Amino acid sequence: MRIRYFAAAAQAAGITEERLDIHELPGAPGMTATASTTLGTVLEHLAARTPATAPVSDGPLLRRTTSLGTVLTRCSFLVNGVSEQDHARALRPGDELDVLPPFAGG
Repeated sequence: MRIRYFAAAAQAAGITEERLDIHELPGAPGMTATASTTLGTVLEHLAARTPATAPVSDGPLLRRTTSLGTVLTRCSFLVNGVSEQDHARALRPGDELDVLPPFAGG
């Protein structure tokens, strides 16, 4: 599936877009991964693999960042262009997920 990150979500993820093979995510007991892959499963996976620190580009130091897990708790999501709030919604390999943090401004 294709995942696109916007604004603060892109900053926390360190990328603006990625592909995720949902076949590689753990499934519920007795189910294949794709049969039980939900929006919540994908969000948990994304949050768990993204650290709250990032390397400073010009040296060996780490700087603290807002973790993707923290940002995800404030985000809205579009699945195939349609707003989705239900974390139990099943996802399929060809789906597109847009991660939209709150926007400000006018």
